Amino acid sequence: MPVLSKTIEVGADAELIMAIVADIERYPEWNEGIKGAWVLARYDDGRPSQVRLDTAVQGFESTYIQAVYYPSENQIQTVLQQGDLFSKQEQLFSVVASGAASLLTVDMDVEVTMPVPAPMVKMMVNNVLELLAENLKQRAEQQAAN
Repeated sequence: MPVLSKTIEVGADAELIMAIVADIERYPEWNEGIKGAWVLARYDDGRPSQVRLDTAVQGFESTYIQAVYYPSENQIQTVLQQGDLFSKQEQLFSVVASGAASLLTVDMDVEVTMPVPAPMVKMMVNNVLELLAENLKQRAEQQAAN
């Protein structure tokens, strides 16, 4: 499946948005699809390097083990290591400062383990991307207002 992408403007600075994305253990506070989040391993600098996410999205419950990478100062990437619904799941969060706001882009590349028609997978991934980006935007803008 081709990479799907969602870009939105967020009324917060890039540093705050990246801090929210990096704080994986707090995902259940702002992303209703995440039922539990744990850091399993950390890099020497303390940033998460491997995480476990328990999810419930569109009627599907799952547990994922993901590696976490930091390709640049304003990017965080997660790569599926273990999970039951996907054979591949990669996400890339990128933020670009744009004056008083920032542009948040979330890219997602998935391959499912079940025989699901590609248009249906694309629709489901687009829905997840939309919700993820909007929830992250709300969290960042609430924190920026405080």
